[in-house]
Amino acid sequence: MPRKAVVDAVEARLTAEWAACPVYGINEQGETPRDGGAFVQVQYPVANTRQMDLAAMYYREEGAIRLILNAPRGEDLGPSLAMVDDLAALFRSKKFDGVQTFVPSSPVIDDRNEEGMFFSLSVAVPYEHDFTDAAGFYA
Repeated sequence: MPRKAVVDAVEARLTAEWAACPVYGINEQGETPRDGGAFVQVQYPVANTRQMDLAAMYYREEGAIRLILNAPRGEDLGPSLAMVDDLAALFRSKKFDGVQTFVPSSPVIDDRNEEGMFFSLSVAVPYEHDFTDAAGFYA
């Protein structure tokens, strides 16, 4: 699970920069759009923290942000691929609100796409977030 600061930064970036379709963050039980249109889900499949100094005051969380674009199944895939490219570009090698992101994966097609109403494409964005613990080892 990521730190709250990471979730807040990612959600703020998506709120400010993404208007192409609804976005559902972690722990949001959003309904699929009534118009049957596309929507994005945000997940954090991995987050690990390590100590950066001997005094245990500086830490780095490294993880991945998974952005899943769910597009209506059976429609032209071109617009969906363009949307997932735009999502990846929004986070490609950026620094915002204390989060540094790196190069996202290429879009991955979900193997379960034949089973549902939506065709899912996802990208994973590696990130790191540095933070401090003022008390440190000597507290």
